[in-house]
Amino acid sequence: MAAVATAAEISRQTLYRYYPDIDAVLVGIAELIASHDDHLESHVRTQPDPASRLEALVHTVAEASGHHHPEAAGVQAALPPAARDVLTQHEGCVTALLVEVLRDGIGQGVFRTDLEPANDAPLILGLASAADPTNPERAITLVRRIVDPEENPT
Repeated sequence: MAAVATAAEISRQTLYRYYPDIDAVLVGIAELIASHDDHLESHVRTQPDPASRLEALVHTVAEASGHHHPEAAGVQAALPPAARDVLTQHEGCVTALLVEVLRDGIGQGVFRTDLEPANDAPLILGLASAADPTNPERAITLVRRIVDPEENPT
C-alpha cells in the first residue's frame, strides 16, 4: 500500500480512507477499466457502417491496451477473484460487441464470409491489444487484411 500511495502521490492515510487493502485497490482498478464499456459500445454503435465500427473498436482497444505483456496472464491470475470477475465481464462485453460487428459486416457483404465471429473475435482483440498504442493504425491495417474479402478471397 505504501508503494501505491507513493505512485499515486497521496498519503497512505488517504489511500486507506478509500481502500482498506491492496485487493480493494486492484478491484477498484478493474472497475475503472470496465466503467468505460458503455462509452465504448456507444462510440462503436454510432459509426455509420460495419467497417467504421470495426476500426473504432480496434483503435480504442489498441490505444487502451498498449503493448500486451507476456506477464499479463500471470498478473491476472494473481488478482483477487472480484477483480478477475470484473475484468472477465469487461472482456466478455468487448468480445460480444466485436462479434456483433463482425456478423453485421458479414451480413452486409463487407467482410469475408468465411469469418467465424465467435472464434475470430478473441484473435482480433488479441492483435489489437498487442499493438503499439502510439500507432493503432497498424493494428487497423492488419485487421482489415483479415476481414477484407478483397485481401483474402474465399
